[in-house]
Amino acid sequence: MKRIRAVASFSTLGMAAFFLLAGSAWAQGETNPPPPPGESTNAPKTGDQTPDVKPQVTPTPAYPVDAQIHAPGRAMPLVGAGGPLHYGPIYLASIDLIGVYDQFTPTIDPQVEDTRLSILRGTIVLAKNFKKNLLLVEYSPQLAVLNGQFRGGADGSQALSIGEVFNISPRISISVKDSFGYTHTRQLFPDQFLEVDRDTGGVAQAYFIENSGTHLENNFEVVFNYKLTPRLLLTLSPTYTYSDTHYIQGTYIVDDSKNIASLTYALSARTNIGVLQSVELLHPLGNATLNNGLFRTTAGFYSEQITPTFWITGKFGLEGASYPGFTGTTWAAAGSFEALKVFSHSDLAVAYQRASTLTTYAGDRQNEQGDINYGYRFTKRFKWTNGIGYFHQLGGEPRISGKYAISTFEYHLAGGFSFLASYSRRNQNSSTPQLISGDRNTYTLGIRWTPAGVPGH
Repeated sequence: MKRIRAVASFSTLGMAAFFLLAGSAWAQGETNPPPPPGESTNAPKTGDQTPDVKPQVTPTPAYPVDAQIHAPGRAMPLVGAGGPLHYGPIYLASIDLIGVYDQFTPTIDPQVEDTRLSILRGTIVLAKNFKKNLLLVEYSPQLAVLNGQFRGGADGSQALSIGEVFNISPRISISVKDSFGYTHTRQLFPDQFLEVDRDTGGVAQAYFIENSGTHLENNFEVVFNYKLTPRLLLTLSPTYTYSDTHYIQGTYIVDDSKNIASLTYALSARTNIGVLQSVELLHPLGNATLNNGLFRTTAGFYSEQITPTFWITGKFGLEGASYPGFTGTTWAAAGSFEALKVFSHSDLAVAYQRASTLTTYAGDRQNEQGDINYGYRFTKRFKWTNGIGYFHQLGGEPRISGKYAISTFEYHLAGGFSFLASYSRRNQNSSTPQLISGDRNTYTLGIRWTPAGVPGH
């Protein structure tokens, strides 16, 4: 396991060095093209896919393949906003000091497992423009005091995201993204499991099912965008994932490669429609009893910003799945739906998805997940956010299922500080030793600092 962690760490650092060198070389060899009519040369370079024709306030409908750079599970894209605590292009984006009381009751053993720990975690961002290109790196280290002992990471949790956007011409852009994460039973203690971006309508679901051991995962993705016409966008996106899950009875290690091709047509500045085709090959490693999995999906896509504060996005299609370790191909409907409505003092988000592939355990059926998030801002400084969600395998028992409820209070103080308090309850039932079964209650209390003062999200 130590060798795997070392290899993953060195590969990620090597990729970061590659991006830096590539960005520098590109900047030296190219000059900025003239901006298209109506586009400001001072606009932030975030690799977005906005159509050429823009109204006074640019709408933000979604696309079948997201070319923006996000940290895992985050709805807001990384844009390199900077902050007062910086050294050149490197700055501190946030820092948390949190106390956690975690109570877990296994299904097979009524003995309650209590955990008390203190977490110091931060978010460090490197944002560097190379003329037409933008390099972004986000690292989230954690230091925990568990039972009086210091540990590098809250229960072993670390995350690193790297991305670079190459704006080659007004028609062509390439986004290169890599995210690395290491967790132990996925105890990340998030603010919410459904993240929203009130400015762009972004919604991101978090995978809240917990492993019975450690999980290491690295995702590498390239998104190639080419505007065939001012309204028609061609997108090609290969993705490679390495996933390593260790549990008491063994390991589940996979290589996963996925290729997506999509065509998106802008019906208007607020509405996109499209079609996409994906082919995914999942290759289990170190297990001769599991054959490769093959997943093919053909789907239609629709996204609209109905009003400046209301977004909807949906995908619906047909999936053909050949699961590792099982014979035959299963055909079924697959898709997703997201909606976000921002009111004057609150916001409501809904998300649903139905698909097959997950890299943390071996399965032979589709999974379904739904989430609802509602946040209410009593004053400019005080916000209360609540979320509920469920996850389960489709079909009869035995099957994997889980559900959660979470409530978070946030009060913004002066100088960018915030007071945080939350409670979450999770229930999980598993038919495989790769995942845990039981009930978990988690209480958190802490202080957060961000350079933005009173955030709007």
